Amino acid sequence: MSHYFENDAALKHDLHELRFVIRQKEYRLKTDAGVFSKDRLDIGTRVLLETVLEEEKDPVSVLDLGCGLGPVGVVLKDQWDTRLTMIDVNQRAVDLAKENLKRYGLQADLRCQDGIQEGEYACIVFNPPIRAGKKVIYRLFQEAIEHLSQEGHLWIVMRKQHGAQSAIQYLEDLGCLVRKVKRDKGFWVFVAQKKSTGSSRA
Repeated sequence: MSHYFENDAALKHDLHELRFVIRQKEYRLKTDAGVFSKDRLDIGTRVLLETVLEEEKDPVSVLDLGCGLGPVGVVLKDQWDTRLTMIDVNQRAVDLAKENLKRYGLQADLRCQDGIQEGEYACIVFNPPIRAGKKVIYRLFQEAIEHLSQEGHLWIVMRKQHGAQSAIQYLEDLGCLVRKVKRDKGFWVFVAQKKSTGSSRA
């Protein structure tokens, strides 16, 4: 069985359109079989998007980690004047994200790769691939923190029963300040930030 965090070139296509509304604007994105939440905007992503749009103020750079077919990246780039990077391990998802960006005349640095290999970002947005397992997710957490700017924010959405509290503890163990921002429909949205290393000197 294929998973959205894997590549399966032999998987049959099922091209159609995914529609959703964020901030009174309707978005129509091309979708296909073999990608995450192919038939609707999943609740976790919606809660994450709405929270980030409420809390963040035009960060200079954004990373959409595990971008899938691109709903988070498309919306944030459409709503903000920011430098956008989108990463996913699934080539089909990346191809769809490219088409969806083009549909709205948006530009992004789009990469098909496993994890974050370079760059520094003021805002990283992540809906973890739960089925990929804890080891993969925690590795991505660590990479995200390593590539987060000193004043940057890592935004994560998880269900409580999928280990949200353990994830918060792990991020704190990495030396982060973590704040729970929203609980909605069983999902927690929390934000992690590096602790300040600065100190005043005479």
